[in-house]
Amino acid sequence: MKRTVSLILAFILISFALFTSCGSERDENGVLKGMKLISAESASYRFYVPTTWQADVASGATIAHYSMTDTSSISVMVFTLENSDSNVYDWWKSFLSDFNNVYEDFELISEDKEATLDGAPASKFVFEGALTHKDDETGKEYKEVFKFMQVAAVKTKTLSAPEVYVITYTSSPEVYDDHIEEVNKMIEEFRFN
Repeated sequence: MKRTVSLILAFILISFALFTSCGSERDENGVLKGMKLISAESASYRFYVPTTWQADVASGATIAHYSMTDTSSISVMVFTLENSDSNVYDWWKSFLSDFNNVYEDFELISEDKEATLDGAPASKFVFEGALTHKDDETGKEYKEVFKFMQVAAVKTKTLSAPEVYVITYTSSPEVYDDHIEEVNKMIEEFRFN
């Protein structure tokens, strides 16, 4: 009996320690500590990034960059779907044609149809594309390769057309994995209003 009581007390103490340590990760507003809100008050979502990332408010969109030397970025865009019967895949097909008009050497790396965005069904696409630049000094052309991850979900508001919410992480392939843990945390913290 003493052993059972000791085990129960140990379980309660461990559970309390785990509960209080999880709770301390969030501030009084429920925001994960070390993160800041960068979406506008008028936005139909709340998007948080680590405090070390630099928000780009000049563009009018919700964008953050990692640093001046590492230009990895993340953005949130919202598009109204032209066809009310559209879904993420319809949007993705139309996006691909636009993407192929700008980027070369498109390669779809992975697709996850079971993703979620704030509990809503979503799809996650990882792909690469390149841009050709001309060096001003040498006149030589070179390709710059980018790796992207997009998480997209369709939400329908009452009495309005469906909208697709797209979170896009853009980086060079060399540093893509350096930020993936932070990016996944940003996606987990995304909230629809």
